[in-house]
Amino acid sequence: MKCCWICLLLFLISCKKTDGLISGSSRTERKLEYKEFLTTIGKKNKSEKKDYLFRFINYDVPWYWRGTPWSFAGTSRQPRKGSIACGYFVTNILSDYGFDLNRRFYAQQASSVMIKKLCTDIRYFTKRRELEEYILGKKKNQVYIVGLDFHTGYITRENKDTYFIHSNYIRNEGVIKELTKNSKALNASKTFMIGTLNYR
Repeated sequence: MKCCWICLLLFLISCKKTDGLISGSSRTERKLEYKEFLTTIGKKNKSEKKDYLFRFINYDVPWYWRGTPWSFAGTSRQPRKGSIACGYFVTNILSDYGFDLNRRFYAQQASSVMIKKLCTDIRYFTKRRELEEYILGKKKNQVYIVGLDFHTGYITRENKDTYFIHSNYIRNEGVIKELTKNSKALNASKTFMIGTLNYR
């Protein structure tokens, strides 16, 4: 009997680890290759895309793109193939989702240009603490684009936790989803421009 309990406990732990990494999408969708997965996104109507955006950025993108390395000239369109710069990471993902934008142009501009084009409710902060307070004061399950001194990416709020999803230039680490409080790239910045992203 004791052996059965141990087996059950190990099974539950392994399931929790898997779901914790990629929860938010159906298991069927997670088995698809990225291009196939995008066809399921393309079949959604405008209303469904608005509702699904948070799940796409917060769960699907980090799972598919995890480990894709950063490089200054990286423009990859395929997860874990080639490399991806921070601006291209943001614009390529949005183009994949169905946003109407010139992804190459906006990827090569200052992040403020991209944020003004794609976002609403744009704010500027010079203190990291003020940025966190602002996000926690907004509704949960929201997606933001953030522009830093020399970097850009997505911020999401999931309950009381906030995450930075970006192609990390530090040690060319590449695509990562990390708690904002632990992000060296985010916390090294002296300026923060943030806008709320909505599918329109």
